[in-house]
Amino acid sequence: MEHKGIEYLEKNRLLHIAMLEAIRRGTAEIIDGSERGVLLLDHSSNVHMLSAADLEHGLKLLDKIQSCYQLVLCQEELVPYGEEKFQLHDIFSCKKVAYFSGEKLELTTDLDIVRPSEEILQKIKENYHTIPEEEIDEINRRGNLFAAFYQGNFVGFSGNHLEGSLGLLEIFPEYQGRGFGEQLERFMVNYILDKGDTPYGEIVLGNEVSASLQRKLGFQISEEIITWLL
Repeated sequence: MEHKGIEYLEKNRLLHIAMLEAIRRGTAEIIDGSERGVLLLDHSSNVHMLSAADLEHGLKLLDKIQSCYQLVLCQEELVPYGEEKFQLHDIFSCKKVAYFSGEKLELTTDLDIVRPSEEILQKIKENYHTIPEEEIDEINRRGNLFAAFYQGNFVGFSGNHLEGSLGLLEIFPEYQGRGFGEQLERFMVNYILDKGDTPYGEIVLGNEVSASLQRKLGFQISEEIITWLL
C-alpha cells in the first residue's frame, strides 16, 4: 500500500510535497494508499492530508476519517464534502510552493535572528492569529520559531508550522520595505536545508507579493490549488 501510494504522490511532487516529506520524516500514518490516491495522518501536527485521482475515490478516502482536527485537500472538488462532514468552516485556498535545488541561499543581513525569549514569544502570539497560541508554543518548543531584530528593535518573526511548512512570516508595518522579509525567509530556507528537509509552504490565493518573492528565491509554485480546512 505504501509503495503504490508514494508512486502516486511522486507523479506530482510539488503538489504533494507536504505528504511526501511527512512520509520521509516518519511522522505520517498512511491510512490508505494506492495508484488512485493517498490519505494520511501527520502525527507531528494531527493534520489529515488527502489527494485522489478522481472524485469518487476522494470521497471514499474522506469516509475513512473517523474524526478530524484539520484537513488538507489537494483537489478542490472534495472541499464541500469535507467541510460538511467535519464541520471545518475556516477554509484557506493556496498554491503550493517548494524549493527543490538543495543549494543554500546567499544571505547578507543586518538582522539578528534568534529564538524568541518569553517576552518576545508573547508579542508573537499577540500579532499572529492564523493558528492557536498553543501551536505557536509547540513550534517554539521544537526550536522552529525565530525572531528578527534590527539595531535592537524587534522587527518580525518566522518559523516552521507543525507539519513542516515554512510560514509565520511577518514583518511589522513600520519595518516593511527594507528587505527584512526576504532576508528572514532566506535564513529560514537555509535553516530547513541544514536539517536535511525540503523547504516548502503555501501562498494564499491572490497574494502576489508573496508569489513574487518565492519566485525570486527559486521556489516552484503549483498550478493546482490546495485547500486547508480548519
